[in-house]
Amino acid sequence: MAGKHYNTKFIHSVISPLKKNGFTCVPLPKSKNKYSISKEGGLEIRVHAGMSCYHPLRRFLKNNYNFDLENY
Repeated sequence: MAGKHYNTKFIHSVISPLKKNGFTCVPLPKSKNKYSISKEGGLEIRVHAGMSCYHPLRRFLKNNYNFDLENY
C-alpha cells in the first residue's frame, strides 16, 4: 500500500510522460514525495509530488528544454 501522501495522479499525469520523453525523475532519498527532474545532465528542478507544482514545472520545462508538458 502506498504511503499516506503518495500522489498517484501526479505520478501518472506528470512523471510518467517525462520518463517516456527521456527525462530523469528520481525520488529524493529522504522524501519519496519529492522528485529531482532533469534531462541528460542539464538543469535540475526539485518538485513536490502534487498538482500545485504543475505550472512552475511546466514553465521550467518550456523555458529550459523547450518541452510542453500539456501535449502529453
